[in-house]
Order: sequence, then C-alpha cells, then structure tokens
Amino acid sequence: MLGKERGTVSGSDLYFQTPSEMARRMLYYMTSCGYYYTDYDYRIEREDYHNYMVFYVCNGRLSLTSGGRTMVASAGQAGMLNCHKPHEYHAIGNAEFVWLHLDGINTGQFYEQIVQQKKGFVFDTVNAGEIKDRIYELVFACRNDQLPGEVRLSHKLGGVLTALLDDSAPPDAQDSPDSPIGTAIHFIREHYSEPITLEDIAQSVHMSQYHFSRLFKRECGYSPHEYIILVRLNRAKHLLKTTDLSVKSIAQSVGYQNVTTFSNAFSNRVGLAPSVFRRYPV
Repeated sequence: MLGKERGTVSGSDLYFQTPSEMARRMLYYMTSCGYYYTDYDYRIEREDYHNYMVFYVCNGRLSLTSGGRTMVASAGQAGMLNCHKPHEYHAIGNAEFVWLHLDGINTGQFYEQIVQQKKGFVFDTVNAGEIKDRIYELVFACRNDQLPGEVRLSHKLGGVLTALLDDSAPPDAQDSPDSPIGTAIHFIREHYSEPITLEDIAQSVHMSQYHFSRLFKRECGYSPHEYIILVRLNRAKHLLKTTDLSVKSIAQSVGYQNVTTFSNAFSNRVGLAPSVFRRYPV
C-alpha cells in the first residue's frame, strides 16, 4: 500500500503484519516493512516502538540517534536500531531506503552482538546487498499478498539477522589457505595440542598481534583465544566418546597442562563435566 507518512513521497510502500501469540513466544516476527522515498520533511521520533528496525540505504543519507549517539547512514550501508529505547531518525535531504521492524526470541541478543561487533548501529558490510534483497523480498511479498506463514517468515527474518551478524569475507574465504584467517585457522588446527600463544598465531600470518586479533574477530565473530578453546574442546569430546583415556590424559593431549583448567573450560561451555559428558549417549 502507498505510504503516506510525512516526508514520504510518491512510490513509497508501507505494510503492517500482526504476529500471533505463538509467534511472539517462539519465533522471529515482523510488525511492518516498507520501501521509502523521502524528502527533508521525513523525521521519526519515538520513546519506544517495542521492536527493532533493520534498514538499508539505497540512495541519499539518514541520520539516526539512539543511546545518546548519532550516526549517519549513507547509500550502500545497512544498520539495526533498537526501537525499544528512545530514538530518532530523519532524512538528510532526499533519501531512499528499505526497512523492516521485527522482534522475537533472541533478537535482542543479535542486536547487542551486531552493535558490539560493528562498533555501532550503522555499518558497512559485505552482506549489504543480501540484506537489501532480503528486506525487499518481504516488501514485494506484502505488495503482492504473498507473505509466507509465520514459521517460514521467521526463517526469512532469521536470515536477515544472520546476514547482519556475518562480518566475514565472502563464503569459504575464511577457510581458504590463501587468506590470512584461513592460514591462521590451519595453524591453530595443526598446533592446538601445544601451548600456542596469540603471538605465535599472529607471526604465522606475518601480522602484529593487535591487527591480527581484530581481523580474526571481525571475520569469525570471536577471538583467536576463543577459537583455540573451541578446537580443543571439540577434540576432547571426540576422545571422551571414542577412547578410554583418562580425563587428565585427554586434557594434556588437547593442550591443557592443568586438568582443573580443562574441566572448568569444558563445563562452562558444554554444560557438563567431562566425565559426565562421557557417560551421556550421543
């Protein structure tokens, strides 16, 4: 349907969707979406809109304020705004953008991780085109009365959130032996049983520790230290299930010299002590 908010101009689309109680309890759900062409009169200011907004700027610029911080989104950038808190956004001159309001299950956790990872609620991303296409697909479906049922819609909204969160290079680039992160991952997998340090890994790709650590976290979503722990625990799980080695021996074979440190790391991330995990059926 034609959008008629102040500041929107001819060609703008606006659609609403009311989620069921089941969707609110269990799924990602959408409350509205649109494709807006705006002029300098377009401005939204709210105390609480009870959801989150995901957007992509096609042309022009938007100014967005939340949590005492103002950011400008330019053409080609995406973003996610917490509309549960006071916020304001407006067009800087003429602007064209596609957007949706959504919420549900762990949307808040996605938002916190995205904003932390991207250093703000407006950002550049290699997935910007995908985010735009995913939102526009929902706008187009609404326009043609072809919006999928709530379960399939939840799946599509989850795709939008994961595209926002994914800060990596194009698919498979992380694992490419020719990329710095692929080389580092290979190094960790080859040496996880040894007392390797961040300095060792950074040197393997000829980078400073600081630059490497930032690049690794940006592309993988977690630190090199966390990745080493995960590799070690995955190997430990396999040994617990396929051998009769003692927990102490397994700890040492995956790079832990102290069995207590190993047991604490295992319990914190798996939710079970190593000995208990060993007894549980797969």
